[in-house]
Amino acid sequence: MSRVIAVANQKGGIGKTTTAVNIAYDLAEMGRRVLLIDTDGQCNSTDTCRARVEGVATLYDLLFEHENAEECIQHMEKLDVIASDKLLKNPETKFPDDATRLFTMRDACEEIREQYDFIVIDTPPSLGCMLSNALTFADEVVIPVTCDRYGMEGINDLYVTINATKKYTNRNLRVTGVLLNKYKERTTLCREISNGLPEVLKMFDTTVFDTKVRECEDCKKAQSARMSVQAYNSSCSTAKDYWRVCEEIIGR
Repeated sequence: MSRVIAVANQKGGIGKTTTAVNIAYDLAEMGRRVLLIDTDGQCNSTDTCRARVEGVATLYDLLFEHENAEECIQHMEKLDVIASDKLLKNPETKFPDDATRLFTMRDACEEIREQYDFIVIDTPPSLGCMLSNALTFADEVVIPVTCDRYGMEGINDLYVTINATKKYTNRNLRVTGVLLNKYKERTTLCREISNGLPEVLKMFDTTVFDTKVRECEDCKKAQSARMSVQAYNSSCSTAKDYWRVCEEIIGR
């Protein structure tokens, strides 16, 4: 039975794409069949995975040009990717103007779902129809947050979106967990954010991941090299943390 995981938080700069790419890559390294879907028009996940956007069928073609899902899959070394497209920077007007608009992604991907153990969706850093489509297709959500003064900013808006999805289009959607990203254990602010999490967890009816993802210099270097952290340096703290996060995901 496949699991579809949306990595979601409409706030930018919280490591959402880094989380999606590294979860997908590590699950593949663990022997799982993995598809990464990049729904963000910035194409950052696509770029990190070195997938093509020119001369190939992309998520845009899958959603709006009725391209067959199989034709949109790019087979990379470790995992498969459905690439995003610059045309997805403003997708709201492209979705059908009827009751089917929130089911576009689910319906388009249904035929390939059981080919994979995990489908990981990198969602856009904004609320809207694309995020709602990802949540309607997903079985579960991983919410990355950062331990800074603005890390929880907008979390109530995300709650409203997830709650609306559960009410109207995907009643079985669950939040797998909240993931503390860019964590610095010795800072007072990180401890304060951690201590304030119970209220957020209660709101989403979930738990925080035991593993907190620390940021190190190799994480930034991996991004520049267009590689997962695990592939760049599996012994660095960030790589070890994401590996443990995946072990937790498998166990949840």
